[in-house]
Amino acid sequence: MFKTSVLLACLAFSTIAADGNYFQVLIREIDNPAGTVKNGQPCSNFGFLGAGCNTYMKAVATASGTNLSDVNLPDAIQINTNMETRVSNLNFVVSDDYVNSVDAFTGFDLRVVLGTDSDCTNIIDDYIIHVSSNQEQGVYTYTSLRDGTLATTISIAWSTNIAPQSTTATPEPTTTGVPFTGSTAVPTTTPRPPVDCSEVVNVTSGVQKIYPDGTTPVSVYCDQTSYGTYTVIQSRGVIGQNITFDFPSVSNYSAAFGEPGIGNNYWFGLDNMHVLSGVKPYALQIDLCCGTKLIAKQIYHNFKIDTAEKFYKLTAVADISGVGLDYSNSGKDLAAAFSTSTEWHGPKAHDSCDQFEFYDDDSSIDPPPQSKPYGGWWYGSCGNNMNGFLYPSRSGNCTVPLEIFDANGMLGVNMRTTPGLGFNGYDVDLQSYDRVRMALFTFDSSTIDRTDSSFCN
Repeated sequence: MFKTSVLLACLAFSTIAADGNYFQVLIREIDNPAGTVKNGQPCSNFGFLGAGCNTYMKAVATASGTNLSDVNLPDAIQINTNMETRVSNLNFVVSDDYVNSVDAFTGFDLRVVLGTDSDCTNIIDDYIIHVSSNQEQGVYTYTSLRDGTLATTISIAWSTNIAPQSTTATPEPTTTGVPFTGSTAVPTTTPRPPVDCSEVVNVTSGVQKIYPDGTTPVSVYCDQTSYGTYTVIQSRGVIGQNITFDFPSVSNYSAAFGEPGIGNNYWFGLDNMHVLSGVKPYALQIDLCCGTKLIAKQIYHNFKIDTAEKFYKLTAVADISGVGLDYSNSGKDLAAAFSTSTEWHGPKAHDSCDQFEFYDDDSSIDPPPQSKPYGGWWYGSCGNNMNGFLYPSRSGNCTVPLEIFDANGMLGVNMRTTPGLGFNGYDVDLQSYDRVRMALFTFDSSTIDRTDSSFCN
């Protein structure tokens, strides 16, 4: 009953008969950011690196009122072969060839079935979209929520020459088949707002507004490089005011604070991190600089931040084991909850955390100075704290001299770059970096230049 054609839009519309009605839907993009089938199982053993599903699609559309739940679906087409989670520029045209009898255009239905095999028996998603509209052309983005896993999203456009029904009001779009989570506004040509820097139109390096939850703007620094776009979620630097990162409660870190920008002190907010890390698979890059020298570039895949009820637990997979967030001495920052000194959720006892219990045993001061708590962090190993006290730059020397520690008792902005115990057998290594950042990305990490020190300059 229905015919589907794999055509570019310009070719599809050139075949329309001038003396008849037509209705067509252009499926522009399919996004399965979780890289899973409908039951939540990953399609690839490399899902932790962002690999997704090789996907087949069946699609039918009607503007003539046919019940799409009962129609015979056409043969599936394979829309990707390289395990991409997002298939852009798909340009798959679905036509309703039975619209000559339709007197007025009031909307349409589209059914999409996604699977990992040509019969679509191993289902990724299956839904029917109903769009009520009297516009002859438009675009629309629909998000389908799947139980126990992340959503899939489809971006479509439609075109028809059927005259609209005479009415004084424009119906709002609705959906059937699954809970509707897309826009309830009348479809327009306005794209959805960007959830991260990679979705900002014509993005350039600089401060941009993104919308992690789809509606609320958050200012972040976007770093556009030759190998991809970064969304910077934390930075410490020596430019401008040294904004305090020392707060007593975890809730103080829930929202964004500071100023985004190169060399500025900025925190994206734990709530924003939780929402954004649930949108699509992200990798995290940590850059550590001492002056203009790059000390380390650490990468973690499948970055996730849990809910406030679970104290924003951090999970990720380290590129290199035993250092950074993966450093371990009876605990790792990976899989740790976010804590402050007064709201402790660490795997270790509070009085066993070297961020707070480091003593200068070489000091001539009696009793020896003890480190003072500063800043909230995922204190799993207690060897790291990128929200620590920001010491002034000392001409490329980022080792904290004991006399400086003796004077104020605070550890600095630190992150383990070597395995094993640190200074004098403690978990910390007495380094305080004067420019650092945490940045999320979705591109292939193998393209990153690990020696690129441009952030430090």
